[in-house]
Amino acid sequence: MMGENEKALLILKRNGPMPLIALAKELGLSTEGARFHLIKLANEGLVVASTEVKGRGRPQQVWALAPAGHSRFPDAHAEISVKLINKVRTLFGEEGLKSVIAANAEESKERYLKNIGDDNELESRVRKLAALRDQEGYMARYEKAGESYLLIEDHCPICTAATACQGFCKAELNIFREVLDAKVNRVEHVLNDGRRCTYKVEPK
Repeated sequence: MMGENEKALLILKRNGPMPLIALAKELGLSTEGARFHLIKLANEGLVVASTEVKGRGRPQQVWALAPAGHSRFPDAHAEISVKLINKVRTLFGEEGLKSVIAANAEESKERYLKNIGDDNELESRVRKLAALRDQEGYMARYEKAGESYLLIEDHCPICTAATACQGFCKAELNIFREVLDAKVNRVEHVLNDGRRCTYKVEPK
């Protein structure tokens, strides 16, 4: 039978970051009971907590899986992704691989632009991009940081592929700069021992 700790990990994996109250409800526990299990998981490095402010309401504690927590859910496509990357590299060389990455990036950029539209407000563009990335499995969200914004991705569904070829990460950064029409710099990177990928977005 699945224990409360395993249930909490599964719920966070399925739903993404969740406020403590909502997670407690899913677990069928009191808020304090849920917090007890989450703190235990946090001490094991499996989950992380952050504070989120929405509107004029009180700040709420939001819990999400840490990379070690995500590793409890192995990616069945990881091995074949790396094999395909290596095969493209072998057959067509680095330039061929770059062409594949560029074509994929162009497709993603067009999809983002289509969904974001002609919105001229930077915060709105960041919000929409975060929502699109979240739908793609990046557990994405954004936070306001003074005059700039942080685009935060708590999960990388292409981490194995990106480890095999960091051209994917470079392409993503360029996509964000074009789609947001802003200065974008990566300040946390999963591939550089970060627990997540975070991008600082500033007006040009």
